[in-house]
Amino acid sequence: MSLRICGRPWKSLNARGRRPFSGGRSARSGSLALPLSVEHEPTQVRDRALSGAALSGFRDAIRSGLRNPFSAPTGPEEVELRLRTMLPLCRRARITRVADLTGLDRIGLPVVQAVRPAALSEVTSLGRGLSLAEAAVGAIMESLERFYAESITPDRVFLATADDLGLVAGLFENLLAPGVEPTWRQREIPWIVGTDLATGGLQPIPFELVHACYTEPPPAGDGLFTRTTTGLACHMSAYGAFLHGLFECIERDAIARAFATHGFFDRMRIAPSGISEKVDRILSVAAEWGVSFGLWLAPSPTGVPVVWCQSIETGPGEPILALPTEGYAAGPSVAAAALSAMLEALSARAGAISGARDDQTRGHYRRSTDAVVSEARQFILDGGSAMRRVSDEAPVPADLSSLLERTLAAGLGPVLAVPVGSDDETGVECVRAILPGATPFSILR
Repeated sequence: MSLRICGRPWKSLNARGRRPFSGGRSARSGSLALPLSVEHEPTQVRDRALSGAALSGFRDAIRSGLRNPFSAPTGPEEVELRLRTMLPLCRRARITRVADLTGLDRIGLPVVQAVRPAALSEVTSLGRGLSLAEAAVGAIMESLERFYAESITPDRVFLATADDLGLVAGLFENLLAPGVEPTWRQREIPWIVGTDLATGGLQPIPFELVHACYTEPPPAGDGLFTRTTTGLACHMSAYGAFLHGLFECIERDAIARAFATHGFFDRMRIAPSGISEKVDRILSVAAEWGVSFGLWLAPSPTGVPVVWCQSIETGPGEPILALPTEGYAAGPSVAAAALSAMLEALSARAGAISGARDDQTRGHYRRSTDAVVSEARQFILDGGSAMRRVSDEAPVPADLSSLLERTLAAGLGPVLAVPVGSDDETGVECVRAILPGATPFSILR
């Protein structure tokens, strides 16, 4: 990705992912051993295999958690159980390898990679956490997201034009790819039915905003909207998957606004120390290996904390990975968002070092003497007195009900959700959350 913000150009690497996180010098890497395209058929909305009653049940499953306070992180025993439960699903989803990448980097952060060779989007997925099991669950869930989004059955998809469906003008225009003409509304394209979480009504949604069949050439009917997995999430419940996807939509909107904000990096940097015990722990371990962080708070009109993190090696000698890596995250608190963004930035290191990502080229592996690397390093090290403390930040949404209200009030809505897939044996649910009013954001590496 080529960044050119506030006049500072460089390339940075971004990823999308119980042994203690001790920065272990003897951390290992290895394998955690583990023994389709969509056809578009012209049918009517009323003939969808997923009936209105089923969509109503899906909507009710999400809304059942409206008043539940955002839950604390899952405990280590539950994570271990979840991992064991999910392993058979890996086989059914054609995930052929779940590999421990931890030892490829010297920091010791647990990083796991799931590999699905038959994928129609990215073959590899990264997971990160403070334990190996947590990282493995994250990698598998991310791989499952794409698996389900590539496997939506043809009977749920129908052909129509936006005008034929009577869609409100401007509903999806914000998400169109650059250069698409207004006449797209007269073009017959594939659609799928989702639900509007606020009104409870059924909502036809362009199929291109839901599926993940990112083949070349693209599936018939694609080409109007930017390819992105924003809002696609797997969890152990429809509520959990939707909440995860909604936070990601809010995160991408805030980061897109930050990209377009002059002076963002100068004004919105925050001090990483003192945010939380877990953040301080990561700072301490990473510092032992000469890795430094820069954190920025990306304002969201919803009031949800969104953190942009960049990390880079600043210690003596030739670095393992010279260029900065980055992570973005939204969360119910600054501490949660900062922790997730930092873990993502560090997992991006292991993903790049492994060389397994086919969207990273030779240009990502620079020498520490490169002027671009030197500038990026100095940028992250600078900040000093300009850093803000975040202890006095405004209250954040406490539950899904208040989060939905803020999202709609911010003009990002309507808040749409599509059930993408599920597994009865494990209880895994895959959901796509969509905010048609959000600022589109995509990464070009």
